[in-house]
Amino acid sequence: MRMIPIRHMTALVVLGLLQTAAVQPAAAQEQASAVALATVTELRGQLGASVNNAGAQLSFDLSRRRPLSSSRHPLLSEAHVRVGGSAAFTPAHVRAGVWVEAAPVSSFVVRVGAEPAYYFGTFDSLASFDSRRDAFDPDSRRERGGAASGTAVRVYASPTLRLRAGRFIGLASAAVEWWSSSASGPFFYEPTRDTLLDVRGERLMSVTSALLYEYPFSTGRLTTGVTHSRLRVRGGSLNQIQRLGVVVVRQSEGRFLSFDRPSFTISASRYIDDPSKQGEWTASMAIGFSLRR
Repeated sequence: MRMIPIRHMTALVVLGLLQTAAVQPAAAQEQASAVALATVTELRGQLGASVNNAGAQLSFDLSRRRPLSSSRHPLLSEAHVRVGGSAAFTPAHVRAGVWVEAAPVSSFVVRVGAEPAYYFGTFDSLASFDSRRDAFDPDSRRERGGAASGTAVRVYASPTLRLRAGRFIGLASAAVEWWSSSASGPFFYEPTRDTLLDVRGERLMSVTSALLYEYPFSTGRLTTGVTHSRLRVRGGSLNQIQRLGVVVVRQSEGRFLSFDRPSFTISASRYIDDPSKQGEWTASMAIGFSLRR
């Protein structure tokens, strides 16, 4: 099995949406409103794995969060600003970054950040191509000599919308990204996005949405539903990926081994648009945890 890094897994993305753009039930809002407008430091971690593409990733976010309102109203109870840093480790690269996040209302969050990364020269990372329309399936990448060590930078803006109606939750998140790399080029293969990008600078957009149903328990909740994701790079049909799938998230409201609200997420989806995997299935899982003070 060829191991490559993962980032745009449905399991990790949906879990992140559930944590980042929280719209709490009324009871939770009343409990939270009893706390003054205090700044909270939080460390979040995720350990994930996927198949087709196969990969593994350990990631961390360390942030400082400041509430903007003490209101109990659902529209304002989760309004906040937050600054933080992130780090991710995969078999192909290490990545670190900084970001700023603002939520003027509970249901809407915008995050802006930058992430430089160093690629070790393994698992087809930064392989060079002559045209953005070249085939970049695993066989084509191996024929071109495979991976190269080097650097890449991602700058992004990501708005997220999360709405609740009873036990139903609607999620939608977009990411507008700009990539550049030290690869020899003129185009390079970026494995976390599984596509070709211009070494001098390239823009891509990804959109992830989900319709979920939440089952509450005395110790947490089970959330399940359908997901859709799409990634598109300008300049050719080979540079877009689209998937439709299902996801299940089990999250505890308590503590486990000193961690707050541990979670387990699993997803499966089918490629309905992809240059080399159309009609095939992919699956992923992630374990999430957090610490607060």
